[in-house]
Amino acid sequence: MKGVARTLGALCFLATAQPGLSFGTINSAGQHAEHEHITRDALGCAPGVKSTGDCFEKLSILNLAGGPSTAGGVGAPDSDEVFNSAAHCDDADFLDHAKWGLPGTYPRTRAQATGALMDCVAHLGGRFIDGIAASARLLDSKDAVVKKESDLGSSTCTFFSGAGGRAKCEALEGFGRALHGVQDFYSHSNWADVADTKVNISRTNPPGLSLPASSFILDLRSAASPAGLTVPDDLTTGCFISSLGDPLGGAKECVKQGRITHDTLNKDKGIIRDDPSVALPPGTPLTSGPGTARGQVAHNFEQAVIGAIGETRRQWADFRAELEARYGPTKAAHMVCALTRDEPWKDCSGRQIAVVIDSSGSNQDTDPGNLRIAAGAQFVATLVTKASAAGSDAQLDKVAVIDFDDTARVVSPLGDPSTASFDGIDSEGGTSIASGVALAIDTLTAGTAAADVRDRAGIVVLTDGQDSDTSSLLAALDLAAQLGIRVSFGFLAPPANPVPVARRLRRSLRAASLRPLYEKRQFSGVSDPLSGAEPDVVAAILRTGGIFGTITSAEAQRRFVDLVVSHGATNIDGTRPGATNGGPLFPGVTVVALLAGSGSSPSNLSSSSNSTLPALNGTATTTSLGQGLPDTYTYRTNATGEHLNFTVQAITPSSSSAANLTLAVTLRDVRGNKDLGAAAADSASGGVASIAFDAGAAGTDLQLVVRASFGGGAIGPATTNSSSTAVPPGLALLYAVRLDVVGGVAAGNGTGTGPATNGTVGGGAGGLCPLAAPGANNTACSAQGELKCCGSGFLTCDHGAYVYRACGAGTVCRAAGASVFCDWP
Repeated sequence: MKGVARTLGALCFLATAQPGLSFGTINSAGQHAEHEHITRDALGCAPGVKSTGDCFEKLSILNLAGGPSTAGGVGAPDSDEVFNSAAHCDDADFLDHAKWGLPGTYPRTRAQATGALMDCVAHLGGRFIDGIAASARLLDSKDAVVKKESDLGSSTCTFFSGAGGRAKCEALEGFGRALHGVQDFYSHSNWADVADTKVNISRTNPPGLSLPASSFILDLRSAASPAGLTVPDDLTTGCFISSLGDPLGGAKECVKQGRITHDTLNKDKGIIRDDPSVALPPGTPLTSGPGTARGQVAHNFEQAVIGAIGETRRQWADFRAELEARYGPTKAAHMVCALTRDEPWKDCSGRQIAVVIDSSGSNQDTDPGNLRIAAGAQFVATLVTKASAAGSDAQLDKVAVIDFDDTARVVSPLGDPSTASFDGIDSEGGTSIASGVALAIDTLTAGTAAADVRDRAGIVVLTDGQDSDTSSLLAALDLAAQLGIRVSFGFLAPPANPVPVARRLRRSLRAASLRPLYEKRQFSGVSDPLSGAEPDVVAAILRTGGIFGTITSAEAQRRFVDLVVSHGATNIDGTRPGATNGGPLFPGVTVVALLAGSGSSPSNLSSSSNSTLPALNGTATTTSLGQGLPDTYTYRTNATGEHLNFTVQAITPSSSSAANLTLAVTLRDVRGNKDLGAAAADSASGGVASIAFDAGAAGTDLQLVVRASFGGGAIGPATTNSSSTAVPPGLALLYAVRLDVVGGVAAGNGTGTGPATNGTVGGGAGGLCPLAAPGANNTACSAQGELKCCGSGFLTCDHGAYVYRACGAGTVCRAAGASVFCDWP
C-alpha cells in the first residue's frame, strides 16, 4: 500500500534507466537529484522554520521532493512514466526552416508540435487534479485534519503505478507528478535558454527564446487550452523515441527523421545549491557544473533551474487557489496546513484568538446597528469548540473578546468559543486602538509558553477610527510580529464612504471638559484607501502576516470576516503564506498589500513575468515573498450579468519620491484560460488602474494578477535577466485592491439600492442622477473630488469618472455646501 513501503524498488529501476531523460531524480548515472533540489529550493522550509503555508516542513518536503530513502512525488514519473513523452513535455519539436534559411521543411508542423505540447499540459493537469481530489480525505466531517491520513512519521510514501494509500501521499503524488513535468518543460524546451551564437541556427542548434517563468502555457487549472493560443513560433522541445539498445538515449529514430533531439536541447544535469525559499533572481548563482552541451551555453542551466523554481512556486499557488475554489476557504486552509506541516493533527488546530471591538462614540453614526459586534460573533462561530472537537483529531480553539475606547478591557476571557460573550460593548468614548491590541497580546500570552503562542495566535480588530497614539500602536504591532501573532484590521467607513456628521453632543465623563469624543473623518476620495491611517502602521499590520481592509459599509464587515477566514486568522491556517498578498476579493472590502522587502530593511525586488500578461521592462518586478510570482486575487461570479469593477491603486511612495511604484494589472478567466483586460498605474501620478467586466454566467472563476516594479520603467515584456532594485530602508511599498459588484438583475426603484432600469440611480428631491452602474467608472466628470448626493448614496468624481457609493443601511445622503455626508432621515 502507498505510504507503507518505501520507494527503494522504484529507485533500483531508476538506477538502470537511461540517463538524461529529464532533470535528475537520483544521485548517480550522471544525475544530481536535480528535481529534488529544484523542489526543495522552491518550496522547502528553511531548517527550523515552521510552515505557514508557503513551504513544506522536513518530512513533508522529503515526500514531495525526495531524499535518501525516496524519490518523492516529484520523482514518481521516472519510475513508471519514464517513456511517456507527455509526462516530460517531450516530442513538441519544430524548427521554421524558411525563417532561418535552412533547406527543405521540418518533418513536423508548428501545429503538430503545439498539439504535442498541449498533450503534455493535459496530462499534467490531470495529475494536478488527482492531487486536488485526494486532498479531500485529509479532513473529517468536522473539517479537522485526520491523523491516519496525514501522518508520514511511520514511513515514507510509495509512489508507483497509482497504488492507493494515505490521503497526504496521494495528494503529494498528484501534485509532485505535475511538478515533474512543468520543471522538465524548462529543461527540455528552449523557453528559457539561448542558442550558441558561435554556430548557425540548425537542428543541432535551435534558437533560444530566453523567456522567464511562469509560462502561460502551463496553466494546469484551466479546462481549456489558452484561448486563441499562439505559442512563440520558435518554441520547441526535443524528440525522444525510445528503442531497445539505442546508444543515443532515445535519439536514434529522431536523428533518422531529421528532428531536434531531446539530447540537443536538454539542460538536465548539473549541481544545484541547496537554498530553501531562495529569492528570485538569486543574489549569487544557484548552479554549477552544467553537464549537457546546451546547458553549458551561456547561463542556460542556471536559467532553466531558475525558471523551474519559479514555475514550481506558481503551481503551488495555483494548487492552493484550486483547493479554495473547490472546497471553500476554511477546508482549503486546513488542507494546506495538512500538506505542509509534519504533524498537522497537532499544528492545524488549537488556535488562540482575540477579537478586538471598537466601542468609541463614533460607532453611533458609523455602525448604529452594531454590525461590527455581529461580525465578531460570526468570526467566533468559525472556531473549533470543545463540542465540535469531540471525536476528531482536532484541538480546541480559544477566543477572548476585548473592547476599547479611551482604554481597553476584557469583555470575555480566553476560553471555549461557545462561551464567548459580546455583552456590554457600547459606543461611547475615544479611540485607543493601541490599548486594545496591547491588551489582546497580554491576554493571549498570559501563562502560555512562547512556543505555543507563535503562529497559533491571532488578533482580529474591527474599528472605525485612527489611533492618535501611533507610536504605541506601532510598538504593539511590532511585538505581535516578534511573538508570531498575526494581526488583522477591518477599518469601517473608508474614504469612499463618508462618516455621518454628528447631530448631537454625546454625554460622557469627559463631556464637561469639552474634549472631543471622537475624530470626525471627512471623505477624501479614492486616493486614500488607507482611510487616513499612517502607511507605517498599515505596513506593520501586514508584516504580522495579517490583512488590512477598509470597509465600505457596516454590512461589509461580515465580508471582512470572510476575508479573514480565507486568509487565515493565524499563521497556521491560511491558504496563503503569512505575508503573501492575493487571495479572494469580497465586494465592499478594499484590501491593502505590502510588497516584499519594503517597510523595514533594504531588500531586492524579484523578477517575475508571464508572456501573456503585462510585465515590466527595465526594472525588477516583485511579489509578496520575493519568490518570482505576481500577486493573484480571485473572485467567483455569483450571478449572470454581474457588473464588476476591479480597482488597483499604487499608494506609496508618494509623488514627492524620486522613484515610484508601478503596477501592471491583468484580469483573467481561469477556466477559459484567457485574458479579459489589462491596465496600469503608478504612485508618482497617484494613478488608479481600473478594469470593468460583465459576467456572462455565474460560477466564472476570475483572477486579478498584479505585478509591480519600483524605480520607474515602461510597461512591456520582461526578461529573465531583469536587474533587481534596492528599496530604501523604511520605505513601505503599498497598493490597494477593491472590487465593486452590481447584480445583473435591475434593482433600482428610486431607493438607491441598485441600478435603476433606465440606467440611473433614484435621485430623491434632487431628481435622477446619471449613472449606468453603481460602482463603475462610466460617467464622465471634470472636477476631481467633486461630491454630490445620488439617491440614498453619493457620487464622487475620481480621475474623470463618477464613482457611486451607497450610504449605510437606513441612512441617506445629505449635502453640506461642497461636501456630503450620510445621516439618519
